[in-house]
Amino acid sequence: MKTKDLPQGVVGFKFAQALFSGEYGKAPEMLNAELKLEYPEAQLKKRYEEMISRAEEPAELADVEVLDNSELGHDSLDSEGWAYVAIWSEAVTVTVKPFGAEYLITELSWGRP
Repeated sequence: MKTKDLPQGVVGFKFAQALFSGEYGKAPEMLNAELKLEYPEAQLKKRYEEMISRAEEPAELADVEVLDNSELGHDSLDSEGWAYVAIWSEAVTVTVKPFGAEYLITELSWGRP
């Protein structure tokens, strides 16, 4: 199974797509309680806009794409709920954990490593 099809890929993609689409109100719904406090809607918008201002618009890549951990040489990260989600030439890296019936982002990193 590819990372994009696992919970971290699905949640990471939805999170990045919400940011990319300017739907900043949807993005906090995917964060755990601690991250919601750290990243209210206005802070998410600011951090995303800062990150994307350094990006290069891709010639052929999708706007938002979950990279497969096995292709990155780190397939063991799938078991840890980790996903690298490219947004143009930048990225958000998320770790996702289950909370009841849903999966939420518990760790969030901005930009390329």
